[in-house]
Amino acid sequence: MNMKKLLLFVVVAAFMSACAKHQEPIRFSVLGDSYSSLEGSVYPDTNDVYHFADIGVTEVEQMWWSQVAASTGWLLDRNNSFSGAMICNYNLMDYYVPASFIHRMDNLGRPDVIFILGGVNDVWYGAPFGDFVYSGWTEEQLRSYRPALAFLFDKLKRLYPRSKLYFVLETDPCPGAIDEEVRMEYIISTHRVANHYDVDCIDLVDVHKNLWHPDVEGQKNIADQVLEYLAIENS
Repeated sequence: MNMKKLLLFVVVAAFMSACAKHQEPIRFSVLGDSYSSLEGSVYPDTNDVYHFADIGVTEVEQMWWSQVAASTGWLLDRNNSFSGAMICNYNLMDYYVPASFIHRMDNLGRPDVIFILGGVNDVWYGAPFGDFVYSGWTEEQLRSYRPALAFLFDKLKRLYPRSKLYFVLETDPCPGAIDEEVRMEYIISTHRVANHYDVDCIDLVDVHKNLWHPDVEGQKNIADQVLEYLAIENS
């Protein structure tokens, strides 16, 4: 190797090393419901938010996704959360149909990671589970949880092919308001659809709540369990 080629090699190697050291941080987005929708933190800002101040959550740093960002060094791209929204287009709640997860999923920016935290409202409002449908969805089918969840995962993978998807699953939705059979059907159905699309489920347990929503302690419970899952996955 002559001196000119050697010098070029050294310069290129130094440049690549510098780029590696200053690599862009991982960007993540949240597609969620009231659990994630603190006022002033949602995109677009016209999304409905939950009145977290009523249960003591007053700072963005207290939100689960903010704690995840602080611990990982990741950057939030967009938090597209809408209080009261369902995964599916259950038409009993016409107000929420345009705000459903499957209507908002194309507005998440350019994330490397997408956290989906939802489904509780589908159970709470009594949306039908429907069949396991993995293609050719009809409008009628998208009014049910299972086909809408499949549609969500399918389209997210097409819209964001380089993004890693995590479904953050509340395993005890609406405690005391739904029976054990419905709760288990919700968990099993979510895992089955997620497994079909190779989407990771982060199962939340013992999330502390006030007025049916995660308070300061509950937000930390969510953050800790998400971080624990990420640590195990990458260990």
